[in-house]
Amino acid sequence: MDSDLEENLKSFFQLDYPSYEILFSLANHEDPAYAIVKKLLESHPQVAAKLIVSPVVLGPNPKVNNMVRAYEQANNDLILISDSNIRVTSDYLKRFSKQMKDKRVGMITAVILGYQAKGIGGQLEAIFLNTFYTRWMRVLFFVGRPCVVGKSMMFRRSVARRFGGMNALARYLAEDYMAGEAIRRLGLKVVLAEEPVKQYIGNLKLSDFWARHIRWGRIRKSQVFLAFLAEPFLGSVLSGVLGAISFYSLINTSIILFFVFHMLFWFLLDLPLLLKSENPKFSTLVWGWFLREFLALPLWLNIAVGNSVNWRGRKLYLQPGGLLATEV
Repeated sequence: MDSDLEENLKSFFQLDYPSYEILFSLANHEDPAYAIVKKLLESHPQVAAKLIVSPVVLGPNPKVNNMVRAYEQANNDLILISDSNIRVTSDYLKRFSKQMKDKRVGMITAVILGYQAKGIGGQLEAIFLNTFYTRWMRVLFFVGRPCVVGKSMMFRRSVARRFGGMNALARYLAEDYMAGEAIRRLGLKVVLAEEPVKQYIGNLKLSDFWARHIRWGRIRKSQVFLAFLAEPFLGSVLSGVLGAISFYSLINTSIILFFVFHMLFWFLLDLPLLLKSENPKFSTLVWGWFLREFLALPLWLNIAVGNSVNWRGRKLYLQPGGLLATEV
């Protein structure tokens, strides 16, 4: 189960919004989240909410297979999909739906803020989310190439019907990214929510962090291969090495001194993003940031040499364009 799952799910029962429903999707009754969801339903009878356990197989994407029945049974045209590791504030729906009033907007997604991280894997996860992903997500939106993150996204079912709805996404691992691309092809805008959404990370091991980012990295590789090839050069370590060698050959500067100042400069640029989270200890930010930066290249190389991903115990194989191949 996700860290602090009950508190995460409970936050959706406390939304300040005139009328909404909550639909929980589980693949089977053996899911450890089943008891928690039942408990929340019983303790909040005043909220229109229900649990749906009815998996179907539309395609190889297990998340889409899990969600499709809830999607079909939703009463409203305005749909918001959220992962269970997200915890929201009471004005969450008000903020999202306000932006959807613009008829030119087809989908809203949000920057994810890593929060309450524990353990070495948790700290690396938070730093990765709060620097690399935050930075590049905003850059992509700025240059007109929005990237949708399905941890929190809102759209209209009547619009999604025009590209085939949930059924059309079951062949892709990154169903969120592909939904955003489909919305854009319809001539509608994909926009960022006004504020980040918090992901409660909890205690993760290094192996947990590594496996998650292998999956995310291989999704990027399959979807936007040329951008993936450029990633090492857009990070601090390789660019610092190349810069140090270049300056040494040009003006005979100290390679080590240049590299040290280069890394410190990158850290200072990322520091405002890091401090946006929950003001963790400065020493944690320092060692966590430098460790993440030096792990970025080995992680990229690991991503580059394979096409399989592990998703909640299932092994899936990615093809170019983000399509999923045979599941084993």
